[in-house]
Formats: sequence, structure tokens, C-alpha cells
Amino acid sequence: MIARSEIFDKAKKYHQKGKLDQAIKIYENLVTKNKKDHQIYFFLGTAHLQKKNYEKTVFYIENAIKIKPDIPNYYNNIGIALSNLSNSQKAIENYLKALKLNEKFLDANINLAIEYKKLLKIDEAIKYFKISLKISPNNSIVYNNIGNLFKTLGKNDDAMDSYNKAIELNKNNAETYNNKGELLVSLKKFDEAIKMYQEVLKINPDFPYVYGKLLHCKMHICDWQSYKEDREKIIFGIKNNLTIIEPFPLLSLLDDLELQKRNAVLYSKSKFKVDKKYTKIKIIKSNEKIKIGYYGAEFYNHPVLQITKDIFKNHDKSKFEIYAFYHGKIKDELHYEVKNYFTKFYDVTKKSDSEIIKLSNELSIDIAVNLTGYTADSRNEIFLKRVAPIQISYIGYSGTMGSKFMDYIISDDFLIPKKNYKFYNEEVLNMPNSFLPSPEVLNISKKDYKRDDLNIPKDCFVFGSFNNSYKITPEIFYAWTEVLKRTDNSILWLLNKNSTATKNLREEAKRCGIDNSRIIFADKLTYMDHLKRFENMDLFLDTFPYNAHVTAMEALRTGVPTLTIIGETFASRVAGSLLSALDLNYLICNNIDSYIEVACEMASNKKTYKKIKLKLLNNIDILSNSKKYTNDLEDIYTKLVLEKR
Repeated sequence: MIARSEIFDKAKKYHQKGKLDQAIKIYENLVTKNKKDHQIYFFLGTAHLQKKNYEKTVFYIENAIKIKPDIPNYYNNIGIALSNLSNSQKAIENYLKALKLNEKFLDANINLAIEYKKLLKIDEAIKYFKISLKISPNNSIVYNNIGNLFKTLGKNDDAMDSYNKAIELNKNNAETYNNKGELLVSLKKFDEAIKMYQEVLKINPDFPYVYGKLLHCKMHICDWQSYKEDREKIIFGIKNNLTIIEPFPLLSLLDDLELQKRNAVLYSKSKFKVDKKYTKIKIIKSNEKIKIGYYGAEFYNHPVLQITKDIFKNHDKSKFEIYAFYHGKIKDELHYEVKNYFTKFYDVTKKSDSEIIKLSNELSIDIAVNLTGYTADSRNEIFLKRVAPIQISYIGYSGTMGSKFMDYIISDDFLIPKKNYKFYNEEVLNMPNSFLPSPEVLNISKKDYKRDDLNIPKDCFVFGSFNNSYKITPEIFYAWTEVLKRTDNSILWLLNKNSTATKNLREEAKRCGIDNSRIIFADKLTYMDHLKRFENMDLFLDTFPYNAHVTAMEALRTGVPTLTIIGETFASRVAGSLLSALDLNYLICNNIDSYIEVACEMASNKKTYKKIKLKLLNNIDILSNSKKYTNDLEDIYTKLVLEKR
């Protein structure tokens, strides 16, 4: 029998040692001469499964099943391949076939539960996880996946208990530490998340994207001890096509369009398996009104909704039907308010990708707007599977998604100059002014905050930056300390994002020769009160390479001149886009040295400061004209639909 031959044994030895290419070469040679040997087909398919060649896996294992249809493992492995090809229904069919042959087949039970979880069929997922635990009561893999299920349901305490149990049972499962780390990040427990990611790297230094997650957590707490080395490792990894960092955390590390695009493309290819049937562009139907679908996880008091709510309110309902597809977890006062602005508001949190696509098709959505991109609680697979004929990336993610499934990105001439179009997979659509929307009326508290109320000295010049802590790089912080050294009677006002970051920034300032009394940290307030306290800031100092976006708009709208550095990337040009629209180019700097000089000039030269402040106040209505902004956006939508009909 060929299965017992020396050559087959040689192939299997290569296979066991992880030398998959050598094994595949021998298997392929054998299969041409032994077309009725199911084992060769199976081993060949399994080798391709390990190499993530999922289409080939399906092809070869299907041949094995035709010859020998009664082996459970064949159906399980083909199910794994189909799952990775985003074909959940067929994956489930194969797992069930495996269990029909052997109901106590542990792997098939676990995989079936995972697939049901993916489809958000929670009861079915729980059923098969329970069966798995009956078969193997102390199985760390099962507890890890139960943790993932609880995390999806927002049951964080139960998820944590499950991950802890999984770790107790197996201290060498890198995936569990990674999952627990992600849960801790969502709870803003960055110090603890760092420990989890360090454990992952001890077990598997090449675990996908964990190095970037670790560095991003360090940035959240302003731990810069190994910043330069970490950054260089990230650059090396991207240049060598390693899955080292996800696209979002890279935005705050590099002002390099080529590396950002390269990393986004790599991420998209690793996360999304494109099936040819999804690449066919759908035909736009001749609807009486243009139908726009807004898909996002941020329909609550979140920066994305804060700046887009007037768009939904102002859309011309005589020409457009607008639909919301909400896949987030939070429902607050603003969530319920904004629901009334849509033709129909759908909560699709518990719907599978296929159910969302089916609903969108039934509604004949013309344009699908992705408000989440590569940020938390995204549902990008619905765009991969083509939820609408036209698909636009807008607001939520500040850069190219590096995918073939997003057709367009909303921008403006300043934000993405024509010379940079080549670094975007999407076609660029330009708004006439700044791409960043702004509400007509900011809901600002009526409290009368005095500087004493905010622990700020009365007569000092207040430099401030209310950006997230992960955007603060060592370079920008040292620039801030240099500004303080060169200006008398000035302080730096920052947000107290977390106690570790505050402690680290105080220590860093001290090392730079800055007295701690000159750095003041603002505690969390309600959004209305937070906007009100901006009025006590004299100059907003922006971060680089990830600018303030919504925060820059808030500063400008509350009358605070904003100083920024622009680079080449999307994330590094948003504040500049706003300032350019306001004709405040004096506040747009090209480098750190210029940034320091202008900051010092604004603090020391009252005439210059008053001139800039007055110009800001006179021009600010450009940003608050939300009706014009909506009309301009509608012009873009209309042109796209007419071109496609």
C-alpha cells in the first residue's frame, strides 16, 4: 500500500517537522499516481490548511471524502478551511457531519460552538461548549473560547473568570493571554494588559500583532523606556511583511504613508479572505430616493456621533432615505436622540454578517458608509462581502484600510494632496472645505468655570492638550517641556487619562527640569462641562504624528487657537485641515522647531496672539455650518450614484 511506503513516510516526517513545502511536493507527486488513496488527499489538504491555503484544502479534502466518506476528521478539517473562507454555513454542515459520525469528537464540538458564536447564534454556541466540557471537563481551549463568547456578550466578569480558568489549566496557551489582554485593554487596565502581552511573547515571540498591542498599551501609560527600540522593531517588521502591528496603533507612531499602506494591506490580507463571488460589483437599482446606509459601532455619546449627528438630522429626506445599522454595545441619551433622525434605525448587534447583508439588500441600499473602519467593534466583513454597490470609508478610521472592498474615502484637498493618492487603496473624494464635520451647536455647559475651580493659576498662560495619552510621543512631550522652559509664567494642562500615565509624565517632566507645579492634570468631567473648561485654555498644543481630530474641532469651536504639526499621513493632517479651512495657516507648522517657536511667540507676544484669536472667532462659522456640509456630502453621494446607474 502506498500509505505505508517509504516515500509516504518521508512526506509525513517532513509534515511533522513543519517542513510543509517539502511535504506538499511529495504528496502532490503521490496523488497523481494514487488517485484513489484518500489518506494522501487528506494529508495534502491538511498541509495546505496549515499554510492557510484554504481553497486548496477544500479541494483536496473533498476528494478524500468522495473516496472515504466516513472519517470524522476529514469533515472537521474541511470545516476549518470553510470557516476561514467566511463560509460559515458550509463549515457548520461539515462539523455536524463529523459529529454524526462521532458525537464525542471534541474538536468538532469546539469548532461548531465557535462558528455559531461567529454567527451570533449564542444559544447554539453555548450548547456545544457545554457538550465540549462534558467530553473534556478541564480543557483550557474550551474555557478560552467560552471567555471569548462572554466577551462578545459584554459579560466581562464572566469572560475574565473563563480566561483565568483557561490559564490555570494551561499556562502555555498564548492565545488565552492575548484574549485576556484585549479584555483588559477594553477595561482600560493597561498595566495588567501589558503583563498579558508579555506572557504571549514569552510563549510565542511571533504571535500575530501582539508586539504592536504591547507597544500601544505602553503608549497609553506613557511608558517610553524602550520606545525607540520598539518603534524600530515595528518598522523592521512591516518592511519584512510581518504581522507585527494592527493599522490603528501604527497611526500614532509613524508619519510614513508607504509603511502605513503596506501594513494596512498586509493586515487586510491576513484578516479577510476574499472570495471571487464577493468582488462582483452590485448593480445600483433605480430607487426613487438615494438610499444611504451608515454602519457603525459609535451611535452613542462618542466623538464620531458627536460630529456626525447633524448630518443625519440635516439630510434632505425628500431626496435621500438614510438608514443606521448599529453594531455597538452602548445605548445612552444621545443614542436614543439620534435614532429619530433616520428613515429607519436598525440594531444589528446580534445579527450575523449574512443577516445584515440580506437586510441591506432588501432595503436596496445604494451607498454603505463605514463609520468604524479598523477601530473597536468593527464589522468589516460585511463590506468584504459587499453590503452595497458603493462602499465608503468615512470618519471612523484615519487612513487607508488597504483593502479591495472599500471603494472610496472622504477627504479634502489639504488632508490628502494629490501626490499622496497612490498611498490609498480607496479612491479619494474631496469635500470643498475640511472633511471633518462639526455640529451647528455645541452642547456646552452653562457653568461659569473660573481658573481656581480647575486648579489653574489665575494669571498664567495656559498651554493645553486634551488628546488621548497614547498620542503623546516622547518627541512631542520634550517639545512641550522646551516651550515651558522658554516661556515665563506658563503651565501645561493635560488630561488625567490614567494614573500611571500621569505619574510617568510627571517623572519625565522632572527629568527635563520642569517643576511639577507647571503641569496640571484635568480630571474627567461630563462632556458638556469638558467643553466649557476649554475656555480657560490659551493655546491648544497638538500631538504628532496623530493629531487631535474631534478634540481640535472642540478647541477651535470654543475659541482656543490650536497649534499643530502636519506630516504626510491622514492622521497627521486633520488639525491642519481645520486650520486651513479657517485661514489660520500661521498655526500650521512643518516641524518640531517651528512648532516650539510659534508656541513661544503666541505666549510672549500679546499682539500676535490677539490677532490670531480674533481671526479664529471671526471665521469659526465656516466649521459650524452643518447644513452646507451635509449638502456638500450629498452632492458627492448623488454624483456617485448617477455615475453607477
